[in-house]
Amino acid sequence: MLAQKFKLFITPFCEATPACLLVMVQGNIWLATMGHLQKALETGFLTGLGVLVLSFFSHRWFSNKYIVAAITGAMVFVADLIVHPSHFGGFATEAIVTGAFTAMISLVLNVTGKKLFLHAKDRINKK
Repeated sequence: MLAQKFKLFITPFCEATPACLLVMVQGNIWLATMGHLQKALETGFLTGLGVLVLSFFSHRWFSNKYIVAAITGAMVFVADLIVHPSHFGGFATEAIVTGAFTAMISLVLNVTGKKLFLHAKDRINKK
């Protein structure tokens, strides 16, 4: 139970932090500073915390990869608005882009992670 809840925190944290950092510096990672990293870590922490809190209300949402990606993206949007102002566009433009980017990362990792897991499971069973 505790390990599952830890996973529900750490997974969105690890998806949101690099996404936020990349969007903040608009893809040019060479411009990233320790201040950018701190803001990205704060955004990731709030995202993980938000997903964890949501998991206490309804765990059945987390069985659908599309809903997981949408929840993660929405939590990143909210966390990004809370942590720092937008670096481009309107006041919410960066938060929208970061949320969408994180949702895509979540979906890609969910699909590829499952395929890699099944591939490894097949290889182990053949031996």
